[in-house]
Amino acid sequence: MRALWTVVALLAALLLQSGIGIVAPGHGQALDPFLLVVVYCGLTGGEAHGMLAGVGAGWVQDIHFGGSVAGLSALTKLIVGYGVGLAGSRFLIVGTATRLVAVFAATVADAVLFDRLALVFEVPTSPLSVVSLLSRAAVNAFVGAAVFEAVDFRLRRREARP
Repeated sequence: MRALWTVVALLAALLLQSGIGIVAPGHGQALDPFLLVVVYCGLTGGEAHGMLAGVGAGWVQDIHFGGSVAGLSALTKLIVGYGVGLAGSRFLIVGTATRLVAVFAATVADAVLFDRLALVFEVPTSPLSVVSLLSRAAVNAFVGAAVFEAVDFRLRRREARP
């Protein structure tokens, strides 16, 4: 059942990212819904679930939104999913503030890893601006914290029903 909900979340992320690209083509990089799925899966399911969600999210992102090397986003999101899952199993990351920090850190790690791996594979990328990276991390953190709380509220409500 967890795999089904992960696939549904990845499809929702694909629809959201495609919609953002159509509505606001220049601002499509401000939010990364695939990363939010990876972080949530890592926090709730551990390292293995975070890694698998990361590979799936990265492959969908690479295939649908292009890139000169297919699999670069998948590798980056795999590493981030593993790291978030590892941190989530070692530390108590359950409150809104701690999840906000986790998404912020995961966004920064994802961007830096992607940039460094692109250098390794000699893939041309746009320069990494500190201001744009921090604004993207802030947008992801606030949207992610809100979405995580909404999903958790919905799950708690469903469990409370007899």
